[in-house]
Amino acid sequence: MNIETGTKDYVGIRKGLDGQSLGELEAQILDIVWDIEPPITASKVFKVMYPRRELSYSTVMLTMSKLARKGILTQERSGPRKTDPFVYTPLLTRRELGKSLLESVADKVFNKPLSQVLAELSD
Repeated sequence: MNIETGTKDYVGIRKGLDGQSLGELEAQILDIVWDIEPPITASKVFKVMYPRRELSYSTVMLTMSKLARKGILTQERSGPRKTDPFVYTPLLTRRELGKSLLESVADKVFNKPLSQVLAELSD
């Protein structure tokens, strides 16, 4: 809570969601990852993403790497050489990630568990 304005720091809340907060591009890439058949590569994601949003391949690759650092995707080389591309696997389903984000928001914004916040909001 900002003492001067009496408001919550929503930027701080977004940053404090245990690494699970997502930017718009990360969310778009995850939607594609969840929809395509494994093995998932940055190249496959790029091919699906480019007609929707003209990004460079390196931007997609970097964003997928960030998602791996956040623990949302795994990242492994597809072969033994350093030049072999990475393959990615989602560690969380859409539902699991959504629930995790909602639980974090409920805790940070309302200081209550999600189940209690949902019960109060449904009244």
